[in-house]
Amino acid sequence: MTRLCAAGAAHSCQARAAGLDEALAALGVARGHLGHLVPDGVAAAAIRHNRQIFQLLDGKTDNAPPSFLAFLPLNDRGARAMVSGRFDSGNPDLALVSREDEQVAAIYIWLIFSPGSLVTTLRALAPLLGRIAPAGCPLFTRAVTGHTARLFPAMGFVPARSVYAQAPGDLLALPARTGFPEFRPEALAQKPGDGIDIRVARTMEDMMKCFTVRAATYMSEQECPYEEEFDGNDFCATHFLGEIDGEPAGCIRIRYFGDFVKIERLAVRQEYRTSRLAFRLVREALGFCRQKGFRRAYGHSRHDLTRFWGLFGFRPIAGRASFRFSEVEYVELEAVLDTGGDSIAIGADPYVMIRPEGAWDRPGPLDLSSRQPDARRQQRVDARMRKLRAAAKSTPSRAGGRDARA
Repeated sequence: MTRLCAAGAAHSCQARAAGLDEALAALGVARGHLGHLVPDGVAAAAIRHNRQIFQLLDGKTDNAPPSFLAFLPLNDRGARAMVSGRFDSGNPDLALVSREDEQVAAIYIWLIFSPGSLVTTLRALAPLLGRIAPAGCPLFTRAVTGHTARLFPAMGFVPARSVYAQAPGDLLALPARTGFPEFRPEALAQKPGDGIDIRVARTMEDMMKCFTVRAATYMSEQECPYEEEFDGNDFCATHFLGEIDGEPAGCIRIRYFGDFVKIERLAVRQEYRTSRLAFRLVREALGFCRQKGFRRAYGHSRHDLTRFWGLFGFRPIAGRASFRFSEVEYVELEAVLDTGGDSIAIGADPYVMIRPEGAWDRPGPLDLSSRQPDARRQQRVDARMRKLRAAAKSTPSRAGGRDARA
């Protein structure tokens, strides 16, 4: 593959992560050439999960259609699902897809769109794939055009089924330099602790789970008094709940102040602190804030935890002294949030604004009501409105005249 790319056209292009709007626009162009592709909602969810997934090529000639490559970096469970035929590339389970800071076991080339020169696109993306998996990993893909059906075998791709007996018949695979790793399908069974699920707390039951985690963490372990832990801000904030194998394991709270958000009350139960739940909670919370359009985040950290928060871009605020509450010394932190151009703003689809919080990329109840109108309900509403208008006309105004209208 390296030799083939090196022998390609001399024109130099560079790959870069596309913003959400750019990616969906490029996908729309590709859809016009190739027909049916994954829906925008599926692509948007994947991009928000890992912002490197959709790579645009800069440096092409003017007026040329956009070239891009979309790929799915798979974690160990994802690689096993791929070779056993359990991975749905049309609507991928993002629990099987690695985040930007997670280890990659395999890469699935989701879509290449490169009018003119496919090799030029591959040359630009070869360094990127090397950074994603520096130790090497297998590549998987499918040939959906006559050109790729000829090109991929020339690059060294082989039918995946020749290596993994349960792989889909149309799946192609390219080994790493060290060969194909053993992804045994029988190892697909989920290990204890792997099943991390994070969601916005929307129900009283979810809120009670968050409160239980915080009580176990702060009140029990740190002897925090009840009135300090439950400070009167819980019902004017957004909470994320983290569960592992269905068990409430962690939570985090977000509050809103003008042009910034405050990230607080991160708690993970002691028995789950060897998992990646804390990282996932913070990452989900910050991604949520970016979508809301916030560009600054603020928080308080114990001195011994500033390194953890630094992983997400938080830095101590210069010139601010530490302070104490609940018998603990804290440092003020601040982070700049890159919205990537995909934040929700006035001018967006109005249905997006009325979808459930944090689920803006999926149709909500009101989307469905607009697509499936209820004729009988419409008749009842119209009848009530006629009665109200008739009643308004027959009621004298406060000015005393029957014909006076406000």
